Amino acid sequence: MDAAERDRLAAAYGQLPSYCHIYDPAGMQLHYAHFAAAGDVELCIELEEEIHSFRIHPLRRQISASAAGRRLTFRSGPRGPRHFIVRINALPPLILITEEPEAGQPRPDDPAVVDAAAFLTDHSGATDQTENFHRAFAAVDGTGRTLVVPAGVYLVTQLHVKAGRNFRIYLAPGCLLKIKASAHGENEHRHGLWLQDCEDVALLGRGCIDQQAYEHYVRGGNQYSHGIVDYYTANELCPWLTQSPLFITGSRRIHVDGLLIRNGRNFNVNCRGCDDLTLRNLKILTPPACTPEYADGINTGSCHRVLIEDCLVAANDDCFASGHYLGAYDTRSSQDHVIRRMLGWNLRASGVRLGFYAAHDQGDFTFEDCDFVGMIYTSFLVHPLQPAAGGRPARYGTIRAVDCAFDDAPRLASLLDVQGPVIEKLALINLTFHGAPSAQAALIVQGDAHAGIGQLLLEHLSCHGQRVTRLDQVPHQLSHVTEVTVR
Repeated sequence: MDAAERDRLAAAYGQLPSYCHIYDPAGMQLHYAHFAAAGDVELCIELEEEIHSFRIHPLRRQISASAAGRRLTFRSGPRGPRHFIVRINALPPLILITEEPEAGQPRPDDPAVVDAAAFLTDHSGATDQTENFHRAFAAVDGTGRTLVVPAGVYLVTQLHVKAGRNFRIYLAPGCLLKIKASAHGENEHRHGLWLQDCEDVALLGRGCIDQQAYEHYVRGGNQYSHGIVDYYTANELCPWLTQSPLFITGSRRIHVDGLLIRNGRNFNVNCRGCDDLTLRNLKILTPPACTPEYADGINTGSCHRVLIEDCLVAANDDCFASGHYLGAYDTRSSQDHVIRRMLGWNLRASGVRLGFYAAHDQGDFTFEDCDFVGMIYTSFLVHPLQPAAGGRPARYGTIRAVDCAFDDAPRLASLLDVQGPVIEKLALINLTFHGAPSAQAALIVQGDAHAGIGQLLLEHLSCHGQRVTRLDQVPHQLSHVTEVTVR
């Protein structure tokens, strides 16, 4: 994509509702490099133009770099995994994904391994392999064995695994699942890999799922909003509202580790009504050029016991969101989410969005050691919940954010936006905003007028290098909070 095409797409975004707009046309696309390296790694980036300015995110890492002519050099440090977002001049963001070399890859001679190559007839991406994949899945279902998909390009329509039990799928490095884009005007709703009512299933490896949203929407001329009536109306045209590269519904004890997901049509990782879900080391790359909206990085609804660790999310909407976006299906509470060490990027939304359209209790959410880059709306957006059964307001448990940072504070419309929910406790500890916030960017914490927020704790809050020890040091709107502690 050249600069003219980026500008053309940015102009098209200007015709969409204002919440779709992005402020940086260069960010319509992403460049990325994905490689394995151990220890303290030197990274060298060489351009076709002179380097005049650069930033390396996350800023709190305080990466020391040197630029000379057309070359930028820095070291990653000894700990991993290590992900960086690099902005140089006015070029598109460069995502650097550095991972430890993969250990313990499944061996073809292991009796617990099934080679998918025995079922697949084309690894060039020329012919549809959907039915062949379904035969391969059936061969491992219920066996405890691992299906290994070797390097290659595999064209599929939608891989739908129903009621699968006790098996693993390993996408080897160099494996690319390409989800077929619809012909112009066809606009079929397709997920990539869909686990429905499954138990004890693992999706592993450093292979890639590419949903071809750019090909489907921009080049194919299909409408992203096709079939959508509202968040509560299911219909044959659009049964699940979104089209997601990885879609997990009604499933239990699911473990996903290592996958690269790119070019998603809507929510990239979409989990509804699941229990005991673990997502680790995922890399999500869906910039604005792919889809105008509905492109959250990781989205959950009605899920219990969710653990998300060491994920990179570069998407065109909220990095992490949880709520009842699919009203016809999200029919129970959410409980116990823990999100650790996420690096998130988007140019138009928030780092985290909680409780959208939810009409059930939302439980506890914990965010630890997370970094967010580029947001324009707010850091954490917490919605009020709809009335639960019996008319009482649904409520959150404890929402806790510890050691989290936001790198582009000057662009935030608000530092925090809590819009009238019932929360037992809201704790923000070691929360850092890099850059001077605008004078209008307030810390907004407004509880429900009748039940409110039980406790608000602000500890070691820092804005543009200045410690906040009193609320009057920052613009704020505070109401219906029983107990407030700032220190």
